[in-house]
Amino acid sequence: MSKRVRFAWMLVVAVCILGLNVANEAAAKDPVARTLKFTTLYSEGQELYETVKFFTNEIEKRTQGGIKFRIFPGSSLVSTNQFVSAVNKGVLDVAFAVPVYEQGLWPLTGILNTLGAPYVNYEKWKNVHDQVRDITNKNIDLNVVILGMPHVLTYALYSSKPLTGKVADFKGMLLRGTGGSFDASMKALGGAPVMIPAPETYMALQKGTIDGAATIYSRYVEGKMYEVTPYFMVIPKGMTMCSQHFIINKGVWTSLTPDIQKVLLEVGTEVVGFTNDRSAASDKKILAEILPKLGIKPVIMSEEENKLLLQKLTTVWDPEISKLGKPAEEIARIIGVK
Repeated sequence: MSKRVRFAWMLVVAVCILGLNVANEAAAKDPVARTLKFTTLYSEGQELYETVKFFTNEIEKRTQGGIKFRIFPGSSLVSTNQFVSAVNKGVLDVAFAVPVYEQGLWPLTGILNTLGAPYVNYEKWKNVHDQVRDITNKNIDLNVVILGMPHVLTYALYSSKPLTGKVADFKGMLLRGTGGSFDASMKALGGAPVMIPAPETYMALQKGTIDGAATIYSRYVEGKMYEVTPYFMVIPKGMTMCSQHFIINKGVWTSLTPDIQKVLLEVGTEVVGFTNDRSAASDKKILAEILPKLGIKPVIMSEEENKLLLQKLTTVWDPEISKLGKPAEEIARIIGVK
């Protein structure tokens, strides 16, 4: 065999070996190589879309591209009030879902939609999140797994009518309702909840279908609610709940390797601090800078009135816990209700 032919063969072998090494390296970096269908009610530019990006980007990075997401923002694939059932049926793989819209499918999640729990707030929720997530996953009869429960809501009350800063402001007010224990909380304060999906709140306020709503500060600004409800009340304590969860179809979950599952749960934990630190900073900025520019002068509920509000909210907890049983009792103790 001539030197030229021998060299050619050596070159071919070297290329083959290099190709195998590259393929093996790619396989190691991309062991699952799956793209999961994911939906959220948020879109680019909204504060909570950053939570979605943190969650999906971190998972893609930590799995080295093994798990990717095709995101359908703004409820563009499935209606917001059907996220849970869509993941349950496998129409979607993953969602940032609002549990209260389909509370009947997993009643236990309603315990976190009841207002007034001491440990459900921006600062403390991250310390008890994992315990609550684990108990909930063990006790829901649904084809989904909860990965993270990051979205603590701190509510203000806004209204088309003047507010005095007292609990009596709630009395008889037609308020946006979402169902379940949230509506029970509104009734305990004297309000009259009307079921309105979040995207329809502005129109309902504009038409007078409702008088006001209790919701997060950023939604008041992003949704331009100030145009139709110029009265805004800050309630320092108690108006908090955990409202949105990252969920994955159980069939998809069980098909993943333990290493990938671990990554998803780790990110589901870390997104809690990310979300609530951002939300706390955003609320401060809205009160200090944005509302004054809009000509909105918030009324702040006094400590005495706030104690009255908390007292009224306690009446909701016992019936809710009794209805949901032992797992709810465990969660209630963890979040400081019992």
